[in-house]
Amino acid sequence: MQLPTIERDANKYTRGCLLIVAGSARFPGAAILAAQAAARSGAGYTSLAIPASVVQVAQSHLLTVPVIAAAETNGAFAAHALVGILPQMQRIDAILCGPGLTVTESTRGFLANLLKQTACPLVLDADALNLLSETDLDGKLLWQSLPAGVILTPHAGELKRLLATTNTSTAAELALLLQAVVVAKGAETDVFSPEREVEPFHYQDGTAALAKAGSGDVLAGIIASLLAQGLTTWQAASYAVQIHGRAGSLAEVNGSRRSLIARDIIDTLSATFYEIEGT
Repeated sequence: MQLPTIERDANKYTRGCLLIVAGSARFPGAAILAAQAAARSGAGYTSLAIPASVVQVAQSHLLTVPVIAAAETNGAFAAHALVGILPQMQRIDAILCGPGLTVTESTRGFLANLLKQTACPLVLDADALNLLSETDLDGKLLWQSLPAGVILTPHAGELKRLLATTNTSTAAELALLLQAVVVAKGAETDVFSPEREVEPFHYQDGTAALAKAGSGDVLAGIIASLLAQGLTTWQAASYAVQIHGRAGSLAEVNGSRRSLIARDIIDTLSATFYEIEGT
C-alpha cells in the first residue's frame, strides 16, 4: 500500500480538498461520521454541506471541519441546493455524496443536478445509491447519468436494488456497465474494477465488530479522503477497505467486539495509519 507522500512544504489545499454532501434532519450523524473519518484519513481540507436545520448539530461535533448550510426541503437537501454550496468552495478535489441523505423527491433532484454539474472524482454511498434507481424530471434513470470513474459503495441490499435496476447479475457486471469501481460491502468485501484486466480485490480480514450502524459512513469518508489526496479510484477504494478493516480490528483489541461503535473506528485510524506508514 503506497499512500500519498506528505511533502515538507505541503499546505491544507495541496493535501486534498474534499466536499461531503450528506445528512438530513433525520440522520445528521451519518454525515458527521463520514466527515470525521475523512479528516482523520489525511485530506487537508474537508468541508461538509448539510441541510441548514442541522448545521449547529454538525458544528458541535466538527471543530476542524467547515460546515456549509444547504437549502432544504422538509429537512433534506433541496433540489437546487447545489447552487448555494459550490460557490463556497475554493477548490474541490473529490466529492462524497450519500450518507444520511434520505430518499425524497428533493434529494432525487439534488443528486440529478450533482451528476450533471460536477466533473471531479465522486464517491456515492448509502441513499445516493438508492436514488440511482429513481428517475429524473425527464424520466431518465439516474444511474444512466453517472459519469465514468465513480466509486459506488453498496451493501447487500443496495447492491440488490442496483442489480435489478440495471439488469445486471453481479457486482462485476455492474462495474463494467457503469464504468465505476464497485465496493460490495459485507462480512467479506470485494472491490470490482471497470477494467477487465484488473482482478477484483477480496478482503476477508475484517471483524464482525464492524457490523454496526455508521461503519459504512466511516468507510465512505476514508475512501473519499484518499481520493481527494490524489489516489486513483481503484487505489482509494481497495486501500480504504483495508484501512477500515484494520482500524476495526485494532479497536476491537482495545475494547470489545460487542460494544464497538463507528466512532471507535475513527478513533483508531491514527494508530492504523502509523502501523502502515510508521510515521
